[in-house]
Amino acid sequence: MTPDGVELAAQSEGKQSQQPLRIMDWGPTLGAMRRRQEIARAEFRKHRKRLGVLSAEQETAIEALLMSTVNKISHRVGCLIETIG
Repeated sequence: MTPDGVELAAQSEGKQSQQPLRIMDWGPTLGAMRRRQEIARAEFRKHRKRLGVLSAEQETAIEALLMSTVNKISHRVGCLIETIG
C-alpha cells in the first residue's frame, strides 16, 4: 500500500469511528421527537370531540397528518442543529 493509500485508509477509519458517536448524539433528539409525537396525540385526544363524528379512517388520517407535521418540524430542527454543531 502506498503512503497515500495508508493515509486514505486512516482517514476512512477515522470517519467510521466517528459514525457511532453521531448516531449516539441523535438519541436525545429522537427521544424528544417521540415526546413531541406523544404530545400531539394527547392534544388530538383532548380536542377530538370538537371535530364531531369521524370515521376510523378519518381519525387515522388526522393522526397521520399530525405525526407527519411533527416529524417534518423536528427533522428541520435536527438538521439545523447538525449544521450548527
